[in-house]
Amino acid sequence: MAAKRWFALSAVAMSVLALTGCAFGGGGGGGGAQNDIPHDAASGGQTLAEMRESLESIPGIVVSDIAGGDKPNVKGNTGYAVGLEVEPGFAIADGAALVDFVVASVWSVREGYMPNARIDVRVRTSSSGGFDVAAAAAQAGWARDSTSSPSPYSTAAIDLMEDKDQGAQNRERLGSWPGDVPEVPTGVTVQE
Repeated sequence: MAAKRWFALSAVAMSVLALTGCAFGGGGGGGGAQNDIPHDAASGGQTLAEMRESLESIPGIVVSDIAGGDKPNVKGNTGYAVGLEVEPGFAIADGAALVDFVVASVWSVREGYMPNARIDVRVRTSSSGGFDVAAAAAQAGWARDSTSSPSPYSTAAIDLMEDKDQGAQNRERLGSWPGDVPEVPTGVTVQE
């Protein structure tokens, strides 16, 4: 029991560390002082609750957690982590569309701070074929090619740091913040 509790606390701590910047390390590019990072937009986009609702409107998808939008760390980095569960009896049919939707949805959240370091997408599935969200992110053009393979639990990090090639491309692709609220895609999941 204590081991399970420790594992759960460790997972929460790692998520918090990642979002506050300890895992974002590397050379600068985070955006400087927190006063320089846009936050709490007066209009446009959607609320965090609206984003969660739209993600869960995809058949078979449940949001297990969303973290982010918090005050920037000492390096000026901000980010989001979105955890998704694929319900038993469902499988991901269009991973690229799922990643596109999650990234655009996070970018459209007007509450809190604009993400300027990365967006992490985690997917857990009970599907016999598993799923590889990193490969889906690469297929969708948000990340470089993945060397991972389908598994019951996979993660993808979408870089948003402007001083890195992929991050600069992603920021240009996203446009101004908060972005437009994306339409919920169809055909992302199928019943097994």
